[in-house]
Amino acid sequence: MNEILSVLNLALSSVGKALSKRGTRIEKKILAVQLMQKAVNRTRLYLNESDHNYRPNAGLSDLWNEAFAAMMPIDPSLARQLNNQSRFWIEPQAWLLEESAMALQPSLKELQDRCDGIIVELERRKPKDILK
Repeated sequence: MNEILSVLNLALSSVGKALSKRGTRIEKKILAVQLMQKAVNRTRLYLNESDHNYRPNAGLSDLWNEAFAAMMPIDPSLARQLNNQSRFWIEPQAWLLEESAMALQPSLKELQDRCDGIIVELERRKPKDILK
């Protein structure tokens, strides 16, 4: 009898861990897209206010770096692009002079489209999956 209870407790524990990981992954994805959207928005605002003048901006670099760190466990390829954005804003003029470096830079529109895609994916989930 004790063996059966022990096996049942182990099974319930495993199921609970799997469900909590699933909820944690969704929470991480929400945080990652939130930070990415914030970086896109602030970059657009900066460019509009500066008349598209590309000057070093540590604040933008930090925002992109935070988005990179949050996105790494979710989508390493996208995270790499966010890291490149972070590096760009430390030395934008150096990047702008290098065509090969700029080829690594996705446009803000491309990044916005990726945010929108992740948001649509999250919207398709059942509400109970997101709230866990």
